[in-house]
Amino acid sequence: MGHNPKDTYVISKYIDNPHLIGGKKYDLRLYVLVTSYRPLKAYIYQLGFCRFCTVKYNSAVSELDNMFVHLTNVSIQKHGDSYNDKHGGKWPVNNLAMYLEHTHGKETCDRLFDEINWIIVHSLKAVQGVMASDKHCFECYGYDVIIDDNFKTLAN
Repeated sequence: MGHNPKDTYVISKYIDNPHLIGGKKYDLRLYVLVTSYRPLKAYIYQLGFCRFCTVKYNSAVSELDNMFVHLTNVSIQKHGDSYNDKHGGKWPVNNLAMYLEHTHGKETCDRLFDEINWIIVHSLKAVQGVMASDKHCFECYGYDVIIDDNFKTLAN
């Protein structure tokens, strides 16, 4: 049986009030290295990044199918007219932290990144009992995190 594009789905909770920068939606891609589940030992790679949409966010029903407004994936955004080949629509996470600290204060920024760290820890603890723990191996995971306009996070 052939693949039908109508059978393709993205499963995620949609955030209809994303925090915007320059009017554009973004998310964070963070990498986590797990060297042990028992005991849990995990490291967050310091050079994560933010991925931006190339088109300003618009929640109008007429824009619901516009992938350039809603999906931050570079594999999609690179086909948009406004895509920038030089920086790929990305910021390093430390640039985001500096921006948020400047625009919303250090306390808000610190609280946000603490919440993100706890999401990662809790998600790893949730699967700790079913993961094989081999001292000769490690796991590397990519976390996609969206921040809403109230500075609440959702990880996929």
